[in-house]
Amino acid sequence: MNRRPALEYALLGLLAQQPLTGYGLRRVFAATPMGVFSDSPGSIYPALARLERDGLVRASGRSGSRPGSRLLEPTRAGLAVLRRWLSAPVTRDDVERRVDELILRFAFMDRHLGPASVDRFLGELAEAVSAFVNELRAYGRQAAWPPGSTGRLALDHGIASYRATAQWARRARATWRKTHVLDPS
Repeated sequence: MNRRPALEYALLGLLAQQPLTGYGLRRVFAATPMGVFSDSPGSIYPALARLERDGLVRASGRSGSRPGSRLLEPTRAGLAVLRRWLSAPVTRDDVERRVDELILRFAFMDRHLGPASVDRFLGELAEAVSAFVNELRAYGRQAAWPPGSTGRLALDHGIASYRATAQWARRARATWRKTHVLDPS
C-alpha cells in the first residue's frame, strides 16, 4: 500500500463524514481529541492541496459562513484510498510505530467497513499487540539493566501501555460482537 501521512487519512475520514472547509477541519483538530494533529494552516492546507492535486478530494461548493471558503469532500478515488487504509491488515510495524494511527483507523471504520471487517481488525490488533508485548518481555529478560534503572522502568511503561492496548482491543471486540450481527463466513 502506498502510504500517505496520517494527517491526510484523518482529513479524508473527516471529509467522508461531512463536507467541511479547511477552516472547519482546523476547528475539529483544535476542539476534539483529534488535537494530536496540528490545527496549523501550515499543516492542513498543504495536505488538502496534495489530496486535491491527487484527485482524492474536490470542492463541492462554497461555504456560506466564510466568504471565499470552499466545502471539500472526498472523491470516489479518495473514498477508495480511505477504505484501503481502513481495511489494511495490522502489521507488527504498525504496532511498534503507529498505534495511534491504528486507533484513528478504528475510529472511522464503522462508516466504511462491514461488521466482520471491524471484528477482524480488532482481533488482529489484539493478537499483534500481544505478540509485541511478548517480544518486549523477552527483551527485558535478556537486558542487563538493574531492576530500578530508568531503562528498565521505561521498558516496563512500554509493556504496560501495549498490554493495555491489547486488553482494550479484546474488550472492544467483545462489545462489538454483542452489538453487531457478524456473517459467519
